[in-house]
Amino acid sequence: MKKLDISERKRGFRIHSIVFVLSMAMLAGINLWTGAPYWVAYVLVSWGIGVLAHWWFVLGPGARHAGIV
Repeated sequence: MKKLDISERKRGFRIHSIVFVLSMAMLAGINLWTGAPYWVAYVLVSWGIGVLAHWWFVLGPGARHAGIV
C-alpha cells in the first residue's frame, strides 16, 4: 500500500465525507418519498461508523498515535 502524506489523506477524507453527505441526502429523500419502513437510518449509522473510523485514522487520535499528524 502506498504511503500518503497528510494532505492526500485529508483530501481522501474530504471526498469520503462529501460523498457520504450527498448520498445520504439522496437516500433520505427516496426513503421519505416511498414511506415506511424507514431503512435509511441503518445506512446512516453503518456508513457513519465508516466515516468516523476514516476520520479517526486520518485526523483523530489514531493518526496521532501512529505519528501521522
